[in-house]
Amino acid sequence: MNGIYLSRLPLSAKVFCTLFLLGIGCGALAAVTQAATAVGLSPRDVQASLALEMPMMPLGHGQMSAEKEITLGQVSSGAKVWIRTPLLIQTSHTHLFGQTLIAGLLGLIFLFSSLREGTKALIVALPFVGTLIDIGGMWLTRFVSPSLALLVTAGGSLFALGYVLIAARSMWELWITREAHA
Repeated sequence: MNGIYLSRLPLSAKVFCTLFLLGIGCGALAAVTQAATAVGLSPRDVQASLALEMPMMPLGHGQMSAEKEITLGQVSSGAKVWIRTPLLIQTSHTHLFGQTLIAGLLGLIFLFSSLREGTKALIVALPFVGTLIDIGGMWLTRFVSPSLALLVTAGGSLFALGYVLIAARSMWELWITREAHA
């Protein structure tokens, strides 16, 4: 971009970009771990967490209840979060601000990549589009159709793909490439 490329940055800028990319990567790993343990990563898990009413537990003999005595061994599989509307609003609010800020800072670094503009534009859009699909998918799953839970998984995956492409290419240009290939 205007003759400024990641490969040509001074050492302090390279260290800053590297540490930011690594920090966001660690945060992303923590986020996917939290999502996997609190909700689950499959569309079915997302459907259950975003159901309009609390999912019922079978008691046996055809009876259903929201409460059921469980053993300690069942805690990990039974301890999933049911997301009520206030929590959905809170989650949307914080994730839209946070993920958009993260995508923006990732994109800012990536603007100085030596890739062609069209390729760069496509890759830099992935985390933004992924965020909108992810959060929008939560609302659509909750209020339109449970079958749209796939959007939540797809959106999160798109955000992750964008991060991986941006981080990998940026690290390559920061530390491996000697000269930009404009």
